[in-house]
Parts: sequence; structure tokens; C-alpha cells
Amino acid sequence: MIAAITVRAAQRAKEWGVEQELEALRQELEQAPRLGVRLGPMRQDGTEVRKTRIEPRNDMPGFAVAYVYTPSPPPPTVAVVALTPDDAARSD
Repeated sequence: MIAAITVRAAQRAKEWGVEQELEALRQELEQAPRLGVRLGPMRQDGTEVRKTRIEPRNDMPGFAVAYVYTPSPPPPTVAVVALTPDDAARSD
């Protein structure tokens, strides 16, 4: 399994100071590529667009993370494509 972060998602993580959290999620996706929920139907080739999140902490909001899982051609691959602050989920 290969998991990567796109240049744009890495830039956004750097802007918000969550590079370490996104890297930890990338490592987790290498082990469990189907975290979170699938967005829309699975394509015939098995490709899925999925969403998960980085949980909020006292000093940062939560983040919604969108990624694409492609099982073929081998090896299966995950690409983190988007990172968005998710303030709505906070209960402050």
C-alpha cells in the first residue's frame, strides 16, 4: 500500500500548521486505506473517494480530509487531495 499527500494538500497543512497531524494520518492510511466514509458510489475499477478527519484539539480545529483510494494497478494507492478546517463539529 502506498499513501501520499498531494502538493496542494501539503501546502494547506503547512498554512494551518498541521503537517505532523496530516503525516500521521498518511501513515495510518497506509495500514487502513478505508478510514472514514465513502463519498458517492464506488467506480467499476474499485476507485473510491473517501472522507475522514483530523480530530480537533484545544489549539486547533478539526479538519476534514478527502482522499482517493485506487486498488489498481498494483500496488493499491491512497492520495490525500484536500484538507479543510471543520469548525462546525466543535461544541465550544
